[in-house]
Order: sequence, then structure tokens, then C-alpha cells
Amino acid sequence: MTPLKSLLLSLCLLTLLAACSGDDPTETLPPVTPPDEEEPIIPPGDDEDNANANEADEAHPFATDLSIPHLDAENQYVEHTVSFRGQEILNYALEWVEDKRHAAWVAFSFDSETCQKNVNRTNTWMPDPFISSSPQESDHKSDGFDKGHLCASEDRVYNRTANEQTFYYTNISPQMTSFNGGYWVTFEKLLQTWARSGAYEHVYVTKGGTLNHLLTNFTGTQKAADGRLPQTDADGLTNHGLACPAYYFMAILAKQGEDYQAIGFLVEHRDDYGYSNDHQAPVELIQAHAINIDELEAQTGLDFFCNLPDKTEAQVEATYEESAWEWKVTE
Repeated sequence: MTPLKSLLLSLCLLTLLAACSGDDPTETLPPVTPPDEEEPIIPPGDDEDNANANEADEAHPFATDLSIPHLDAENQYVEHTVSFRGQEILNYALEWVEDKRHAAWVAFSFDSETCQKNVNRTNTWMPDPFISSSPQESDHKSDGFDKGHLCASEDRVYNRTANEQTFYYTNISPQMTSFNGGYWVTFEKLLQTWARSGAYEHVYVTKGGTLNHLLTNFTGTQKAADGRLPQTDADGLTNHGLACPAYYFMAILAKQGEDYQAIGFLVEHRDDYGYSNDHQAPVELIQAHAINIDELEAQTGLDFFCNLPDKTEAQVEATYEESAWEWKVTE
């Protein structure tokens, strides 16, 4: 045997002896205790949190539309839809207050299609087929008031059925003639101008009259087309029992990309503004009625734009920027 082989053999024997003299390989090792698990980190409030959102269901799939205020379970909520370009879309929604015989509000939106002007005014006055207590034509006869639209006829001229639905009597409010055709009409035209300007992807709107503040014991100074002066009783009702609001309002939310801006209007229902169908109020007067949405909510008791994330809702409702809106009418 060579010296090298002898050396290698000696090393192998020493390795085997060392292994045999070690601890019993079957001995159980003590368990390893893992380090304490860290508590999960809970992030602060999510930007998408929404505590006051409406819930949609099969019967009311559009309840989460941004135009819809927080729903009142005591009232009847109705969605009027139309088939347009192969889709069933929301034309407008309303909440009906049975004992006032008047809508708490109507809500709708403009986008690139629903802002279009494709049809003319239809004048198809009719009871609302979805509300059994809907007023009739007789409820608006000989009362001294106009049949004032809430969702205006000119707001829904993208489709004939859409326009016809604006003539449901549940969308009508008793308005003084000079207010309807001479003053409020300018607010409607300004809204329509904004909606059709191309400056916004969507314009969400809630309109109505203040059912929490009615015009009581009132006798007007200007006769309506029926030759009568407008009058209300101590409960703020017309001679046919329809609620007559002391104020009318608009809540408007415009969206462009990820940006929102909002503005509200609250307008006293009067017949002495000095305007008429032939002499309508200039747009310069409109700005004096502008308020933020928080203030409008306080005045009306309604919760507008509740389907926005809470953080966004709080931001857009707290203030409005007059300079962010174009104060001219082209409609």
C-alpha cells in the first residue's frame, strides 16, 4: 500500500469513529418557537367608503346613480326608464310623497347621448302609470297656477318616450305663471347649457320644491292663463289639495375625468320678480341664488349625491367655486 492510500484510509476510519461516537440521531430536537406574528396593519378610512349610499335591487337597479338622493323609506321611489340605442337606461327617477301629492324630488343626468336634442316637446300630459295616487288633469284646473315641470321637457329631448315621461303629473308642480315662464326658466336654460356644452362627461341633477317649507295662506297678484289668482290654504295646498312649495331647488354635480364640482340653487317661489314668458330673467340674476350643497341640504332636509364616496362627497358639497362655472345661456 502506498503512503497516500494509507493516509486516505486513516482519515476515513477517523471520520467513521467520530460519527459513531456522536449523539443518538433519534433524539428529538426541541421545537422551534416562531417569532411573534405582527398584528395586521389596518389602513385608515378608505377613500371609497360610503356610509350613506343607497342600495340597488332588482326592482330599482338605478338607486346607486349619482343623481339619486338618499332614499326615504316612507315615500314611494320610482324609476322611469327608456330603451335607447339597445339599452334600458334611467330617464329620471322620483320620490313620491303621498300626503303632499307632490314629488320630494326628481333626479336625472346628462351624458353625451341624453344631452342630445333629437325630438320636440310632446305635450302628452298623463297620470303616472307607476303611482296609483298620481294627480290627474282635473287636479290642475282652475287653480291659478301653471303646470310647472320639475324635470323640464327640454331636459329630456334625446328620445320621444323620454320626453313623454316628463309630462307625467307626478313630475308637475303648481307654479306661478311669471315664476315658471319668466324666472325659473332661466335656471333651466343655464343647466341645459352646461349639460350640452361638452365641458363635462356627466352632469347629475336633482330638482324639486321644498316640501318641508310650503307656501301657506297665499294669494298671488298675477292671474294665470285660467283667469284665476294663485291661492293656497293654511296647509300650503292648492284648491285641489296639491302641495305648493315656497322654494324650488337644483342640486348639480358635474364630472370630468376624475374631477367633480357641485353647485346648488334655492329660489323663492314668487310672482313679483317682474319677468314673464316674453321677458325672461337675465342670467346675471341667477348667481345670487347659488349656494353650496351642504347649505342646500340644510334648507331642504335632503341628502344629495349620497352615492359618492364619503370623502369626495364631503369635499364637493362643502363649497362651490363661482368661477368654475360658465355664466351664460345659449339654449
